[in-house]
Amino acid sequence: MTTAGSGGGDGGGVTSSSSSSTEVTVNPVCYYKAGKTGTEQAEHMDKNKAAAAEREKKQKQNPDRKNTGDALGGMRNGIDAYPDYESHRDDNAGRWYYRYCDSSFYDPQNPDDFKNERKAFYSANREQNIWVPAGQQAPRPYISGARLAKVAWQAVKIPAPTVETNPKVGERGATLVGMDTWVWATGDTPTSVTATATTGETTATITAGSSGLQLSAPDGKASCAGFGIPWHSGMPEGSSPCTISFTRSSAHLGGTTPLTIQVAYSASYTATDGTSGTLPAITTTNTVNLPVAEVQTLNTNSNNPRQN
Repeated sequence: MTTAGSGGGDGGGVTSSSSSSTEVTVNPVCYYKAGKTGTEQAEHMDKNKAAAAEREKKQKQNPDRKNTGDALGGMRNGIDAYPDYESHRDDNAGRWYYRYCDSSFYDPQNPDDFKNERKAFYSANREQNIWVPAGQQAPRPYISGARLAKVAWQAVKIPAPTVETNPKVGERGATLVGMDTWVWATGDTPTSVTATATTGETTATITAGSSGLQLSAPDGKASCAGFGIPWHSGMPEGSSPCTISFTRSSAHLGGTTPLTIQVAYSASYTATDGTSGTLPAITTTNTVNLPVAEVQTLNTNSNNPRQN
């Protein structure tokens, strides 16, 4: 699986990108499961035929007995499910494989996921049982684009958001009560994420995006759209789309105010098998300890404390 993130760097003014690759195990829901050898299956069929003939004989001898159905007819259907089983009677090395869907993957909250996976597997593999000679592989397990995307998305690791703030005054780099504190994303905080996963002939591409930073803090009121823009000298007040204003210093909180930053990513996927859809949202979180001071307690440039 290959994952790429873009954005971050300086809040969106200049974008950066990164990518990584990793292996992810995707357990198939449906596949051909190993069954009996040729000899074992032939012996099993012989026993079933004998039992069916006996039931048929008893039914004819006791016509008043409750009819349990066409025993031999049912047996013939069983034979049809194992074509040419007689030709493999003496083969103790090869095996019959049968269609199988693991019910442990069934989720009562999302029952259609399992049903759709089984339906697609059965449609692509019409034969109920297949013969696989010794030394050969059974057909590749079926994994739909939907399942591939779901497992891949669960494995994606999105970096926690990092931010920078302004003003930073005094030796501790404090922000000030009553003044808009600019906040912008830095580092590897991605604005969007793409992931591509491939198994067999199926490839799923996941695209995720976010509307921006979500800020919260005690004694703070946030107003944030997007990922913010970095402050630099000469920028006018009120020009930042992402700020938080504090009504009280952090003295009562031990000297710093915890600023919580979250980024919520919504995701969707498309796959080469024709499937597409949405995926559960992922939210990343980080907390930074921000000193908040009363302006009168600091030796600052009262005209523009952002320049300190």
